[in-house]
Parts: sequence; structure tokens; C-alpha cells
Amino acid sequence: MFSRYRQKTIRAKTGVAVLAAVAVLVAILSLFLSSERNEAKEIVDTFYRYEQAGDFGSSWELFHPLMKTKFPKDVYIQRRAHVFMQDFGAETFEYRLDEVEHLSSWSMSDKQKPFQDVYRIRVIQTFHSVFGVFELHQDVFVAKKNGKWGIVFSYNS
Repeated sequence: MFSRYRQKTIRAKTGVAVLAAVAVLVAILSLFLSSERNEAKEIVDTFYRYEQAGDFGSSWELFHPLMKTKFPKDVYIQRRAHVFMQDFGAETFEYRLDEVEHLSSWSMSDKQKPFQDVYRIRVIQTFHSVFGVFELHQDVFVAKKNGKWGIVFSYNS
């Protein structure tokens, strides 16, 4: 039989080992989520760099497959150029990425199944147009399909 002192020592060592294992697990998960957060932010940044340059074909390539179904490439290019360049009378815009938030589940619309592990990134675009200077705020979502990140817009009301 163990003495009381030996039992307390074994329990203390077990407790320290469990705490150390939990700390390592938390560190690994934090690194993984941080890496994914950076990847999601980078794809949104790349998307808006293309849009800023008027390269709507390249920005369309960064869409999630669901968005590519919603907007065929030629339709997207035509509409995007029409709205920004013709309707707004703006040749380009500045943008900044604001909040980045991890969502465990999110749906593009009421008709779509929810995505798992999505990132929401607030994008603020500043236009210098014939109507003056104005800002457009939009939440952009990044979801994975077959291991590849893609841009998704919200159609929830």
C-alpha cells in the first residue's frame, strides 16, 4: 500500500502532466486557427487587389464553387465592371480589411446548407466617384471546398 505522501506526489505529477498536455493541445490549435485565419485574410486581400486593378476574371477565380455557380464568369465580369466603373464613375477604389472572425457554422442563404469553419472578414471600400467619396462596407466570407479556400458573399436578409 502507498503512503499518503506517495499518493499525493503521484496525483500532483499526474495533474501537472495533464495540464501540460492540455497546454500543448491549446497551443497547437491556436497555431492552426491562426494559420487558417491568415490564409482566409490573404485570399480576401488578393481578391480585392484583383478587383482594384479591374481584373474581375482573376477575382472570380477566387470564388467558392457555389459562387461560381451563382455568377458565371462572363456575367460577373460584366456586372462588376458595369457597377463600379460605369454606374459609380470610379476608375478604382481603396480598400481595407477590418475584423476577421472565425465562425463554426454559417450559411450563404436560407436555401443553402451551412458551411463549417468559415471566416468572416469585414471589407471597407472607398470610392472616389462622380457622386463624391463614399464607402461600401461588406462582410465577405471564406469557406473551404475540397481543401481549397473560396470567397462567398452573404445573401441572407
